[in-house]
Amino acid sequence: MVRSQEAPPVAAAAATQQAEEAGEKKNSLYEQTIYVPYDKLSKVFESPSRGVFLPYDEFQKLWQAARAKNAVDNPVSIPLRSMITSISSEATVRGDVMQVSAKLSIQMLGLGWHEIPLRLADAAISEATIGDETARIVFRPGQGYFLLMQRQESDAADVVLDLKYARTYNQSPGLNQVSFQAPQASINRWKITIADPGVKVNVQPLVAATETQDGAARDNATGDPAPPVAPATETVLIAFFGLTPQVHIDWTPRSEGAAGLQALATVQTRQSVVIGEGSQRTQAQLVYAITRSELRELKLRLPVGQKISGVFDANVRRWDVALEEGYQIITIELFEPADSTQTINIELERFDLEVGMQNESVDVTIPEIEALNVSRQQGLVMVKVEGDLRADVDTRTGLLQVDAAEVNVGQGWDFVYRYAALPYELILKIEKLQPRVTVEEYVTIQITPQLTRLSVTTLLDIQRAGLFHVDFDVPEGHRIRSVRGIAAANVTAVVVENHHALENAPGKYRVNFSRKAVGRVALQVSVEKVRTDVNLLTPTGEASQYTFSLPRIVAAGVEHVQGNVTVLAPEGLRVTPVDTAGGQSVAISEVQPSIAGLVQMSNVGSSLAVHAFRYATESFNPTFSVERRQPQIEVGQLVIADVQSGIINHSVTLAYDVRYSGVKKLRLDVPTSLIEEIRIDSKLVQESVITPRPDDLADDYTAWQLTSNRELFGNFQVELSWIESLEDLEVGSAASVSLTPLIPQEVNRSWGQIVIKKAENLDVVPAESDGVRPIDPRYDLKLGSTEMQVEGAAVAMEFHQEWSVKLDIHRYELESIELSAIELGVIDVQIAKGGKSRVHAVYRVKSAAQRIAVTFPQGSKIPNDPLSINGEAVGIEKGSTADAEDTAGNQETYLIPLNTITPGEDFVLELKYSIESDGFTVRIPEFTDLHAINQIFMAVHLPSDTVLVDYSGDWDDHLPRSFLETIQRNLLHNSETEGIVDVHSLLNNITQARVDVQLGNQFSSHDTLIFSAINPSSSPLRLSTVSLSTFHFIMFGFLVVVTLGGLWLGVRHQIITVLVLVSASLGVVLIKPIMASHMPFSGLFLGVGLMCVIWVIKDCLKPCFRICRKLFSLDTVGAADVTRDNTAEDAADTDVESTTVDDATDLEDASESPEDSETQNEEEPDADGIDEELSLAEDSHAEPDESPDDPVSSDDDPVSSDDDPVSSDDDNSNREGDQ
Repeated sequence: MVRSQEAPPVAAAAATQQAEEAGEKKNSLYEQTIYVPYDKLSKVFESPSRGVFLPYDEFQKLWQAARAKNAVDNPVSIPLRSMITSISSEATVRGDVMQVSAKLSIQMLGLGWHEIPLRLADAAISEATIGDETARIVFRPGQGYFLLMQRQESDAADVVLDLKYARTYNQSPGLNQVSFQAPQASINRWKITIADPGVKVNVQPLVAATETQDGAARDNATGDPAPPVAPATETVLIAFFGLTPQVHIDWTPRSEGAAGLQALATVQTRQSVVIGEGSQRTQAQLVYAITRSELRELKLRLPVGQKISGVFDANVRRWDVALEEGYQIITIELFEPADSTQTINIELERFDLEVGMQNESVDVTIPEIEALNVSRQQGLVMVKVEGDLRADVDTRTGLLQVDAAEVNVGQGWDFVYRYAALPYELILKIEKLQPRVTVEEYVTIQITPQLTRLSVTTLLDIQRAGLFHVDFDVPEGHRIRSVRGIAAANVTAVVVENHHALENAPGKYRVNFSRKAVGRVALQVSVEKVRTDVNLLTPTGEASQYTFSLPRIVAAGVEHVQGNVTVLAPEGLRVTPVDTAGGQSVAISEVQPSIAGLVQMSNVGSSLAVHAFRYATESFNPTFSVERRQPQIEVGQLVIADVQSGIINHSVTLAYDVRYSGVKKLRLDVPTSLIEEIRIDSKLVQESVITPRPDDLADDYTAWQLTSNRELFGNFQVELSWIESLEDLEVGSAASVSLTPLIPQEVNRSWGQIVIKKAENLDVVPAESDGVRPIDPRYDLKLGSTEMQVEGAAVAMEFHQEWSVKLDIHRYELESIELSAIELGVIDVQIAKGGKSRVHAVYRVKSAAQRIAVTFPQGSKIPNDPLSINGEAVGIEKGSTADAEDTAGNQETYLIPLNTITPGEDFVLELKYSIESDGFTVRIPEFTDLHAINQIFMAVHLPSDTVLVDYSGDWDDHLPRSFLETIQRNLLHNSETEGIVDVHSLLNNITQARVDVQLGNQFSSHDTLIFSAINPSSSPLRLSTVSLSTFHFIMFGFLVVVTLGGLWLGVRHQIITVLVLVSASLGVVLIKPIMASHMPFSGLFLGVGLMCVIWVIKDCLKPCFRICRKLFSLDTVGAADVTRDNTAEDAADTDVESTTVDDATDLEDASESPEDSETQNEEEPDADGIDEELSLAEDSHAEPDESPDDPVSSDDDPVSSDDDPVSSDDDNSNREGDQ
């Protein structure tokens, strides 16, 4: 057998190397070395599937050939089939056209036909050849010319197209221009030849260009001497373009000018001069207009004393300055000779002006700038003065003053002059402006026991010139506290740099500004002086006098000064004016600045404005007498007596208000009996008994001295409390208690309020009171000047003098009340067919209990989440007997936990369950331990094919009204919505927008039955219903019977029947309004209407029935004559039958109503006429049959005789019956 084995390592390595070199892929052919045992060699090779064995090198040749044959060529797509590789164009001007000879090197990359765009839509092609053959050129409107070529395999890929085309150029004065939509190539070389020498040629786009002389470029790379250059006869430009959509060429011949003549130039000058403090800057622009020839250099003449800062222009190569005859001569060399226009800008400076420094005024000469070697020079001279300088014209010659708007030089120039020729002279007198300053001062004098602070807010109105510093007079002995700028509505704050005292000028300080102050500015200077006057520190009863020198601006540097003075002092100091010479006392409100936010005072303590003065330029140094006022003490008491079972908690809060001066100690008289029990709860003071006893102390009181480690001043409180024992009171008993007052002494005013609190089982009534008046404890309680509320206050009184109150205390027994109450509830009941109901109850409950017991109706099925409180699901608990009751089949009791509800707070309770019951009986949950239940509303939804007939139970209905009630309400009250209950409004009232409750009737289309009850307990609601199909069947059968019966009645009886039906319907409406409001009586009314229509149609067709009957009777008479010819017996029988019929007809006529009789009377004339016609017809019909021999027709025949009484009577009766 043939077996495959692994190759030796060398063979395997060789096979791997060959596979890598060949780059075999996934689907490539693989070779495999197979070793065959020698003993089985013949068997293998002699088999039908034997193979051919050959040397390995020959096998490799066959293998490589097979792989090369199986290789798939991947042709590469060519992006372009043909392209123009380079273009060489030569453009020559011939007459009025420009002719272009171009050589286009074209390379065709593919075989077949090629279309190469040449463009040239705006030119005319004169010749196009490829070698010796004419090229195929086609033209397409809007696209231009195209070269059409065919390449075969034997043709060369590169060809050269010789193309000649031309176009007329546009000629204008001094400018010739032409443009071509030339063929495009990456290498695009142009050689442009103009027959005129020295022509300026411009090309666009200009990528690279060079000019040659005489059409040939010189190359002297060998270094040999250059041959002499022949005079130029043409202008040649070599340009290189890229891929450009259009080539634009324009050229202008150079102007020779006037040969042999000098250049003629005129100059227009614009000179601007700016004069500042110590400097003069001049800028001048000279515009040359040159004709006839060129100018290679320019010369200017300037006066000595002006420093030349620079000469500027792009064509200026260099400039030199030389002194000649007292002037400065500037020689300007240009890069290119100026042949038409040339602009020169020159800047001059001068810094030797001493105006504003040492001199108040100086004469300034405006420099005259003269252009030499020109025929005419004219221009403008503009002068502007900067800073706080003012200029006046001292000398003006050769200048005409003009308006700046006329010459369009902008704004801000003080002088603008025009001159027509040189020379001119302008000398200005420059003066330093002095500022005009008006000052308004707001001075505050703040007096305190420790120091005196003076602050001046200075408002400066600076005009004409600015200021960099101001000087102030500062009182001796005062320290400068601060100097800063103040900003207000339209006032700018000055920027203070520093301040210092002036040398050799005691009491004067200079405030330097970092910026120039102009306009309305303000700054504030504050000084202070420390004082140690015992008369100001303690109330000694003696006054001290002080004279205040105000910090003011130095009046020598201002034009006008006026000011206001405000004196501030704490209420503990009494300030009295002594000497106010130079000032006027005014109201405090009059000295307030008119600019809001200008004066910003930093008060020391609680200072108040006490005096105000106004002064002008003259000196004002007021003198005041200052005295420390005696302390004023006011105390307010809040006495609270909290009466509880067995004790009375007393608390007294003393609210002190010490004004003017502080105190170190206070006196308080307390009852001697409370010395051991009363305690002070405030850490502010410590008590001690005053010894010896004061003379004004009551016998049963002890004087306490309240001291503190600091001075007592302002508002502070002292709290005291004690407990008084009270014997236990029995139920119904009473006791009397007197309140003991605490008496503050050595105070200016003492008042207070008494508040009495009590326990719930006690009643406290003031039995006797002296010096007090009752107040409302809810609104009138105060502690000092602060309003307050005392929780649980029952009685309140107020006193302003000595007082005494006696209380009567009564004890009562507390009675337990309901812990829970249901304020409102809505129960939504959806009843399905088969008695299955789904109940969703929503209640608003207020409870103080921990749990509420609820009993669900018997047979109720509780879902997973039957209980929700405030919209959150809560687990329900089973009662202790719930399991036993459930086993016995009784109602189930559950407990509702209220651990998440604050006692006494309203919450929304939801219960959900389902129930199965026989019939339509609705039972609601019962709260077993809860009896305070307000109104409960029930919304019942019946099946759509069920009609409510009646209900029973302790429930009131809010059902839709019957039509009689609707008519009555509309006539009396004119209100359609009265009495209608809206379930959504009830839910909003229950939830109060805190919980979103969705009932099951949100999408119900059937009517909702609303019932209500107050404390319904376990009373069920029983509904009596009937099927809608049953009701329709009964109503239809009844109407069918009445309609058929009425067909045999007369009109009178039909009307009576309709009236009976209407009366019966009204009786049902009055007796059972619920039936009229819920039962579908629309079908009944429709059936009654249809019945009436049937009866009316029958009554109207009754005369037609009679006429038909008469016609039927005529046929019957003819048949009777034939019968009488046959037998007489048959005639007798017919007479008997006719008599019987006539009798019946008479009975029918007798039963007709009077109305039928009247109808018959009206119809008698017609009936008589018909009878006569019928009689004549009968006679004419009977004559042909008669015979003398006929026994029946003989006169003696009793049957046919006219005189037969029976026959005549029968005929009459028949006529009457027909009528």
